[in-house]
Amino acid sequence: MTESSRTKGVLSRGVSWRAIVLAVILIPFNAIWIQSMELVWDSGMPTAASFFFNALFILFVLALINLLLRRWLPRWALEPGELVVVYVMLCVASAIGGHDFLEVLVTELATFTYYASPENRWEEVLSGGLPRSLIVTDQRAVNSFWEGGGYLYSWEALRPWVVPGAIWIGFVLVLVGVMMGLNLLVWRRWNDQERLSYPLIQLPTELTRPGLQLIGKELLGNKLLWIGFGIAGAIDVLNGFAYLYPSVPSLHVTYTAWTPKQYPWAAMGWTAMAIYPFAIGLGYMMPPDFIFSCWFFYWFWKAQMLMGYFIGQVQQTSFPYVAEQTFGAYAGVGIFALWTGRHYFIGLLRSALGGRDVPDESRSSSLHRLALVVVGIGFALIVVFANSLMGIGIPVVLLFFGGYLLISLSITRMRAEFGLPVHDFFTGPLAVMVGIAGPRAIGQRNLIPMSLFFWLVRVQRSHPMPHGLEGLTLGERRGLPTSGMLVAITIAIVLGAIAGYWSMLHLGYTHSFIRSTSDASFLAKPAFQRTMDWLTYPRPPHAGRLGGLLGGAALTIGLMLMRQRFVWWPFHPAGYAASSMMFMGLLWLPMLVAWIIKSSVLRYGGHKLYRSLLPFFMGVILGEFFVGGLWGVIGTVGGFATYRFWPY
Repeated sequence: MTESSRTKGVLSRGVSWRAIVLAVILIPFNAIWIQSMELVWDSGMPTAASFFFNALFILFVLALINLLLRRWLPRWALEPGELVVVYVMLCVASAIGGHDFLEVLVTELATFTYYASPENRWEEVLSGGLPRSLIVTDQRAVNSFWEGGGYLYSWEALRPWVVPGAIWIGFVLVLVGVMMGLNLLVWRRWNDQERLSYPLIQLPTELTRPGLQLIGKELLGNKLLWIGFGIAGAIDVLNGFAYLYPSVPSLHVTYTAWTPKQYPWAAMGWTAMAIYPFAIGLGYMMPPDFIFSCWFFYWFWKAQMLMGYFIGQVQQTSFPYVAEQTFGAYAGVGIFALWTGRHYFIGLLRSALGGRDVPDESRSSSLHRLALVVVGIGFALIVVFANSLMGIGIPVVLLFFGGYLLISLSITRMRAEFGLPVHDFFTGPLAVMVGIAGPRAIGQRNLIPMSLFFWLVRVQRSHPMPHGLEGLTLGERRGLPTSGMLVAITIAIVLGAIAGYWSMLHLGYTHSFIRSTSDASFLAKPAFQRTMDWLTYPRPPHAGRLGGLLGGAALTIGLMLMRQRFVWWPFHPAGYAASSMMFMGLLWLPMLVAWIIKSSVLRYGGHKLYRSLLPFFMGVILGEFFVGGLWGVIGTVGGFATYRFWPY
């Protein structure tokens, strides 16, 4: 093959158009698959964890097909960089179309018109403050979406969805563009200077090994990998058949709740008992102090609730201000990361504004300037959108989106450094603002239109920002140029938003969401119900909530400083931040098991034993994700619910 033929069809060195075209073909099918599993057949929730099993499933299948192509049709075989491009584009598109992003947004567009009634008084109280161009007001359209039975593919059916869809897709593109700009600004600092490990891309890195290295002793040629694959896969095969045929015995590894009935223990609430094989595999690849802190601080939160009972606060549901502590903890992680890198970021800003390259950063200076332009213009557009089109005051807009992007940065940081397995962050900046200052301080004029931003903060599990940064890093590890990866990611963002929006409409019209077995009909109701609660029963300012916020931030920064000062310090602030939420509550036991295994391996066998056992735990993840993905495919194609290995 000549050099000219090898480079033909290449967008940038290693980033080929055929890889992008393959991803473009896969993204709409991927959107249908994800949303069918999550909202129609209740057969899986791939975007409810940091590691999307749907994307790894597709990558694994492509890697196996690629091995056959290398043997029989080598010209058709994909290069390692091409596999990376497909995987990254699928991850980014999945995050945008996932459970806590577009799935909530699209249901939100149809919720007000469908569910407003004289009993809930939504129309009476909220109608005047909601911009009608941003929701679907056609009754026939929303009825078809929720109840099914309609025909989407005519102009009459599509027309009510075009204007709000175009506006919100445009908003999504701007917002995710700002996120990618922030990623570019912190990337070199986190990668080159701090050398973050990115545990969540370790397995995709291995699956995109060049040529026959994939079947070497470190991965598919290792017997331990297939033992782990077989154990996890067999569990899911057994449980899958037991789900379909209840007479078949099962091995229960998913969530079971233990809820004490008697006080004082009842004050701690429910406790999840689960052994997720994939979570143990992920935990093995995470730092020991982080996985220790995940389960330790889970019980720290329980101890706070127990303490509340003993000091007579059991009836005050706000104590111990878990939501505010958690928000402060996440914010503390982001603030600390920015503060420790302040000299780098100040130099970056000076060089970009002054037109001079920072020493050792000349290769990134043009990207930094582009990132600053994207962030600056994008954030300005967001402010104009919220203020001019929605009528929200600029101070509220700045506080809301400033807080949202700070939390986004913190999630991205924790995933890059520790491989944070879940980030079901239920508390957004608006709820914190209202909790501390009271609804009257925010004002009805702001609260009503802010309802339409609920989809951003309902639960921040399927978050695009960390997938963008991980995609850039994975591409760099496979020798791909940043410029080519940015083009691929940009295409994935645009197509992911369009495909996610279309897929939701298609599934609603063909299957109905109101009659599905999932919680689709409950995704967006709180957007309007909580605003009604704030306006109907306004509470005064609450100093205790402010104390919780500041206390959470202070404790997080204190833990960070202790880690810097003392190497032996076992308590990790990221564990404190993440462990208060429900999904980390599901994972505390797998994290404990992973910590015991990894600590024992490192203590008695050292790094050599750790490396030799790593393929087994990668096999556990692959086995669960592959068989779990197969059940999702079977359910989607067959049109029935199947076993899901995560979350419950």
